[in-house]
Amino acid sequence: MAYEKAALEQTLLDIAERQLFRYGYRNLNLNEVAREAGISKVTLYKLFQGKYEVAERAVERLLAEADREMAGLLRAELPLREKLERGIGLLSSLYLKMDRDFLYDLEHSLPRLWERIEAVRAAREGQLAGLLAAAQAGGEVRGDVDPALLAALIMALVREVYRPAFFLDHSVSADAVGRVVTGVFLDGVLSAGPRD
Repeated sequence: MAYEKAALEQTLLDIAERQLFRYGYRNLNLNEVAREAGISKVTLYKLFQGKYEVAERAVERLLAEADREMAGLLRAELPLREKLERGIGLLSSLYLKMDRDFLYDLEHSLPRLWERIEAVRAAREGQLAGLLAAAQAGGEVRGDVDPALLAALIMALVREVYRPAFFLDHSVSADAVGRVVTGVFLDGVLSAGPRD
């Protein structure tokens, strides 16, 4: 029974996540979520207290998955360029899942969830700065470049570029954008020594 409940919760979160990240919190319709899952709204409310809890759990699940992936990436023995490309790809996948309506709703209607996402973003920026500082100490990154500033610039660029509207206006893939972002920054900050 517990397994069935957990499986149903995950199914409901999958459905809610698609709605939430595409149409925003204001347009999340729990009747539609229940209908698509093939259950009654009463059953849904036995598992979740309401719309806010559904949104919160969907966001927390997304952030936990990203945490696991980022931790694995940081532990991996990879060249700096590949780590950055994969890291930017991971960050971009988060932003690409969330449409503008959802991000607007988060910032304006769900301040606690927005703060949680911003805390994770700040942690990612800190991890990126640490990676760049370690590469700088190893001579891979120029010594005159502040790793924290570089990390902030990369994060700002990722936040601005990885929006659904950008990809509708430009015929380029998210992977291609990640490679360009990585290349532009690395070509400007790597030391003159051998490159990865």
